[in-house]
Amino acid sequence: MDKLVRRVTLIERSGQNREAKVVYESDEEDDDDLPPHLRRMEKSVRHMLKAQVIAAQEAYERHLESAGKGGNHWLMDAPRNFMSARKKAMKEMRHAAPIRVEKNPEYDEED
Repeated sequence: MDKLVRRVTLIERSGQNREAKVVYESDEEDDDDLPPHLRRMEKSVRHMLKAQVIAAQEAYERHLESAGKGGNHWLMDAPRNFMSARKKAMKEMRHAAPIRVEKNPEYDEED
């Protein structure tokens, strides 16, 4: 059976009586043993880590592009490259934060 299917329950109805019986149950452990607030926290931590990966990838790509220009362009472009990478990471963090992360107008100017 597919990994998405955790349980299949068959409900039989005869007159006023209803009988439910589990036909299939997955052997894999799931995160149901975690309390809801920890599940939300885990999801938030996962998104923050993803945002850090996005920031690192973006900074690296921008650095390669600046270094490809030759000379010391990479040095002059570094502050702007890091700020742009940070902006992209903060956008990712805002998507799944348990509390609202407000934009900082000083850093999050539209390009």
